[in-house]
Amino acid sequence: MMTGVTLCKPRKESKVSMEYIVNGSQAREIDRCSIQEIGIPSMVLMEKAAMSVASCIMAQADKKKDHILVVCGTGNNGGDGVAAARMLRDAGYIVSVLVLGQEEHCSEEMKQQISIARHLGVSVFWDNLTGETTFTETSFSEYSIIVDAIFGIGLSRDVTGVIADYINAINRSAADVLAVDIPSGISADTGAVLGTAVKATITVTFGHNKRGLVLYPGTEYAGQVVVTDIGFPEMVTERVMKQSQTFTYTKEDISVYFPNRKKRSNKGSYGRVVVIAGSKDMSGACYLSGEAAYRMGCGLVHIVTAQENAEGIRIKLPEAIVTGWSKNVTGEQEADITAAIHKAAAVVIGPGLGQEAGAERLLDLVLQEAKKLPELPVVIDADGLNLLAKKRLYSTLGRQYVLTPHLREMSRLSGKSVQEIADDMTSAVMGQQAGATIVLKDARTLVSDGDWLYINLSGNSALSTGGSGDVLSGMIGGLLAQGCTQRTAATLAVYMHGLTADQYCESAPPHCMLARDILEMIPKIGGNS
Repeated sequence: MMTGVTLCKPRKESKVSMEYIVNGSQAREIDRCSIQEIGIPSMVLMEKAAMSVASCIMAQADKKKDHILVVCGTGNNGGDGVAAARMLRDAGYIVSVLVLGQEEHCSEEMKQQISIARHLGVSVFWDNLTGETTFTETSFSEYSIIVDAIFGIGLSRDVTGVIADYINAINRSAADVLAVDIPSGISADTGAVLGTAVKATITVTFGHNKRGLVLYPGTEYAGQVVVTDIGFPEMVTERVMKQSQTFTYTKEDISVYFPNRKKRSNKGSYGRVVVIAGSKDMSGACYLSGEAAYRMGCGLVHIVTAQENAEGIRIKLPEAIVTGWSKNVTGEQEADITAAIHKAAAVVIGPGLGQEAGAERLLDLVLQEAKKLPELPVVIDADGLNLLAKKRLYSTLGRQYVLTPHLREMSRLSGKSVQEIADDMTSAVMGQQAGATIVLKDARTLVSDGDWLYINLSGNSALSTGGSGDVLSGMIGGLLAQGCTQRTAATLAVYMHGLTADQYCESAPPHCMLARDILEMIPKIGGNS
């Protein structure tokens, strides 16, 4: 890495601004610690949860016209539902409760809520799941709002039998459906459908968002997700999440984590990115990646591309230094590229590079020189990943690397099938043993180095366009060059990349977006002065 270069300093990454997303075990542990260690009564938390559900319904329901049915299981999720039903009835709403299961199997809190509801005259029906019920599927037609409080976040097995029939009946009804904490049948950890699942219009979840509510297909079953504060102490959350942090960003986080710009500075203050990209007839990739690095604030971009592209790139991106390489990469070219790598604050390799012998030699050169420069961050994208897969080096790359595969590229790297990866993206992205940061690109992009997990909630289908990934690789490189860690550069670039699509679609349909539109949108989504 170039000596004597003063990189701009990002804001302290220790500042917690991002939002946590919890899995099932983390959510249960936060609940347990709040009750057993802090001393908050379980019924207090249940009452607050129920109030948030009832308030959400009250904000939308017509007291005179809407008939509400709360379908409950026998656990504490059911208790939340019964308590919400009681609050709705007290407020003058027409509400009934259907409990699926036997009363003797109810949790203590659920028994208490049933007792309170009965004393206050709430209509409670039972199906003990033995074939005897006073409630039939046709009864669903009487209700305009159905509250799903059957299963909570602890479900780990497929839903079958009578309860599956009820869930399917809920889905066939014309009612609006509100799910309590998570739609019944959705895995809180992976978002997978466990046999069958409730398709909710809105989900009211407690304390923190859940992985199963943001990962596919769970996010499609959750509808609109409303996260409500029911009183979990922040210190409990911090302690539980410290071991395996899962988080996402909001727009406010850009100003927290984006590198600061100094008044007295020059291009050398913001780092040099070497972009090794583009093969014959593939000039666009290196241009898109190079300009993206500039747009994110790096001081200088040095593009290394196929000789056939060099003159065109000099014209299209005159701000960049351009070095051409021939098909077989001559010794002189290799020396020039090596020198460029040693001057770099970050390297991006792979967009549009091809998989010919010359491209493979360039990847070998980067890997070779990176060993000598352990502080040099390296982004490997696209054809760079395919070449890496051939070499079977995926599990050997350490923390200086950022890899940006889509599902098929991840399949080649890991040896797992595309379907296997799609079914459990969390495990796929967190399974890299050597500690490289993996950006697993999909409708819901995940980022991890194995110790933490970022789930991106920005973006839309507009990003499904050629060159979008090239732009992302350059954005990551631009942040790395300015001194951001691999974690911050990868997660922030992914978030901002998604925001460009969100902002674009405020004034144009998603199918119109081109990769160069992403470049034009970057200045509009923020950064620091």
